[in-house]
Amino acid sequence: MTYFCPRCWADFQEDLRHCPRCGLDIPSFWNSKDWREKLVLALKHREPSARLRAAFLLGRSHDAKGVAPLMEVIRTTSDVYLAREAVRALGEIGGGDALECLQRVGHDHGARMVRDEAQRVLQKRQGREGGRP
Repeated sequence: MTYFCPRCWADFQEDLRHCPRCGLDIPSFWNSKDWREKLVLALKHREPSARLRAAFLLGRSHDAKGVAPLMEVIRTTSDVYLAREAVRALGEIGGGDALECLQRVGHDHGARMVRDEAQRVLQKRQGREGGRP
């Protein structure tokens, strides 16, 4: 089992109270966060699969608080799989900001896979909502 610091993402082999790198009191830190805040933090996890799961779960939450962090992921990540999952999550959450972002991404993103996914998500939403994206 590998443990990670949620502030600096240092990894260590035992469940420590304080991060050996940055000194964070890990249990106190985690106890101060709700589950959505923990998912947003996990978008920056060192393990790619943790980032993907966090994006997926934020989408499933349908919580508008996930929109800005997911938009930031799409804007900043070089991981096209994470960007694609963030696009899907924005489609699940919906709302004006999410849909505007998907429209931009569908035209402007540097990775075709991400552009195509944004267009698919928008088309799916249009079909589901009777013509409205």
